Amino acid sequence: MKFWTRKKFRGGAALRREVNLTRIPVETKESIRWLENLKQSTELFEKPSQCIHIGDREADIYELFCAAQEVGTHFLVRTCVNRLAGDGDHTVQR
Repeated sequence: MKFWTRKKFRGGAALRREVNLTRIPVETKESIRWLENLKQSTELFEKPSQCIHIGDREADIYELFCAAQEVGTHFLVRTCVNRLAGDGDHTVQR
């Protein structure tokens, strides 16, 4: 288990007006904690294929989906966008 708290809070809307968050590398974002937790937990667990990571809307990041696929683990994420899925012929909801 890993605990994390934000040292300084800035309003999300104000930050989005200043910076395009999709252009910032994930390594410099708070979102990196999702990737670190996925990596650490699958290293500790002998059978990553039986591990399921659960995340909130903040975990709805492409890098997490790729990382889970690379290590052969699974995830359940509350998404904030109805993303394309599979071969792009359907969405997450359908």
